[in-house]
Amino acid sequence: IFEAFRQADGTTNRKFGGTGLGLSISRELTRILGGEIHLASEEGAGSVFTVTVPEILTLAVTSAKPLLVSESIVLPEIISRYGNKDRSVASHPVTTPLAKGTIDDDRDRISSAQQLLLVVEDDERFARILYHMAHEQSFQCIVSTTADEAKELAERFVPSAVILDVGLPDHSGLSVLDRLKQNSRTRHIPVHVISAEDYSETAYSLGAVSYMLKPVKREELLDKFQKMQNGTTHHMRRVLVVEDDLVQRESIGKLLSSPDVATIGVGTAAECLQLLGSDTFDCMVLDLSLPDESGYSLLETLSKEERYSFPPVIVYTGRDLSSAQEQQLRRYSKSIIIKGAKSPERLLDEVTLFLHQVIHELSPEQQTMLKKARNRDAILEGRRILIVEDDIRNIYSISNILEPRGATVQIARNGREALEALDQSLDAPDKVIDLVLMDVMMPEMDGITATRKIRANSAWKKLPIIMLTAKAMRNDQEHCLSAGANDYMAKPLDVEKLLSLVRVWMPR
Repeated sequence: IFEAFRQADGTTNRKFGGTGLGLSISRELTRILGGEIHLASEEGAGSVFTVTVPEILTLAVTSAKPLLVSESIVLPEIISRYGNKDRSVASHPVTTPLAKGTIDDDRDRISSAQQLLLVVEDDERFARILYHMAHEQSFQCIVSTTADEAKELAERFVPSAVILDVGLPDHSGLSVLDRLKQNSRTRHIPVHVISAEDYSETAYSLGAVSYMLKPVKREELLDKFQKMQNGTTHHMRRVLVVEDDLVQRESIGKLLSSPDVATIGVGTAAECLQLLGSDTFDCMVLDLSLPDESGYSLLETLSKEERYSFPPVIVYTGRDLSSAQEQQLRRYSKSIIIKGAKSPERLLDEVTLFLHQVIHELSPEQQTMLKKARNRDAILEGRRILIVEDDIRNIYSISNILEPRGATVQIARNGREALEALDQSLDAPDKVIDLVLMDVMMPEMDGITATRKIRANSAWKKLPIIMLTAKAMRNDQEHCLSAGANDYMAKPLDVEKLLSLVRVWMPR
């Protein structure tokens, strides 16, 4: 009974839950602690499990690899091998050799004398083309064909730039982009996205430098490589602050300034146009209330007249914006920040993202502000997420991940309850469901059937659905996507991956 078992009923709407790993995990935990687990069982009366562990643990070498008893080492190892990753654990640098990918690359012969490019592309033919073009442009190049390997390579080698495909075999390349930008070690790396599908709005909001649609011409790729070479050269970054309030303008300047960032402030639209007509900036922070003309008309002018440079714009305003006003601004601005209690932290977060600044090179005060900005996730703040899951342990774990980051969680125990919850949300504007996390195996109505029924209703055609399954079977992803899911994730759940997928698919 201590061995992992399989469910006799393997259907997705079976009556009984459970994965059959509990006793296997218990035995392994006991063994690692140097103890034993015993069972006494009597039919009709019940079972008693007894665990005995030594009062003082003696280190022992049980194999060629010594047993590590430090909590920060052992627990992540156990959780990753056997359990549900429902809590974050200390990360440790990877020291094991990375397996060679299907494409021969430069990972075993990297020199600090050359810039390094990471290519993330599952089409081997196109990956080889990019690899050879990188060499032509004097880049060293490493290649990944999966999302998970891409993250690992980026963290280990910290390349000068990344070329990223969206359609990867394990999960969306957009989640790779998000995870790189959430990690202080890789956040500054410029990421250039190339994809057959247009997810450019999401990619730019996550921090991408550029977005190209396949098929891509050789001339376009060469131009991109040249820009990458220029972009990786260290230079003083310049931010234009357009704010009519002198005190606010000076405060923003002090907030954003660092050894490699200079801020220039102006108080009118006319001054702004004069500077942009003769100079270029890496980023612009714009208040909408200006004395000579509105921020809207200023953005309109910049978008239409080529004589002005048009840097990435962060709208930083104290106004309450309507949905129509936000939509209008989204045509020009990659980010909208409303002035408020936490807005300085968010502003710093957005600007450092656009400028690809290395976090540890910022001042201690700025680093503290960035940590504060990430305690609650701006994309998840106030959003309602429907968790469709019959296992209360998973419900508890996922809720504990999402709620501290500002999301509101709603629960459904099977597909039928999920459909009822969505029906009720149509009549309650304050309870609109923004995203669904859908388990596959549930009683009464399974996740695949429920997803098909959701997609059959025109009101929910664009509702993001991420499917979760305990069975990592070969065709699971195909079945989930064909049913209408936006993405798929196998259990045990990885906290970082789950948050990344939720951020990627959450409607903007």
